[in-house]
Amino acid sequence: MISSRVKRLTLDAMLLGVALMLSYLEAVLPLSLAIALPGAKLGLCNVAIMLCFYAVSPVDALGVSLTRIVLTTLLFGNVSSFTFSLFGGLLAYGGMWLGKLLWGRVSYYGISVLCASLHNIGQCIAGAILLCGISVFSYLPLLLLFSVIFGLITAAVITPIMRLFKNA
Repeated sequence: MISSRVKRLTLDAMLLGVALMLSYLEAVLPLSLAIALPGAKLGLCNVAIMLCFYAVSPVDALGVSLTRIVLTTLLFGNVSSFTFSLFGGLLAYGGMWLGKLLWGRVSYYGISVLCASLHNIGQCIAGAILLCGISVFSYLPLLLLFSVIFGLITAAVITPIMRLFKNA
């Protein structure tokens, strides 16, 4: 844990900036067209959130995550995108806690895939609420398949970064 409050706040602000830049990058990349999966995103901003969770603190990660969701909605989204992001983000945050509890038995790869999967489940729950129906869950198996792929990509990025943080 980082002890200095100023150091933590500075690191949180930098990670929020990274998360926002990665969210913007995902907003302008036409990934959903490339794989014919509407709404599909790599989830690159999760690198910054996971880094904050495991290198700074879980409380700071929640603050960074919620701030990123609000700012991303204000910059690139709408009320629906806020709802989808919030539900997905909160479930993914719960996945990070589960990963923390299982640490030593689960790697960043397992945690990242779990978080990506929970994020998509949260988005389906949001969709069911917004659309007043459960038909959106028929989309879930395909989303979970991509959760594995995108979660592995996120973990491949965060694993070496975490090694650097632990050695610093």
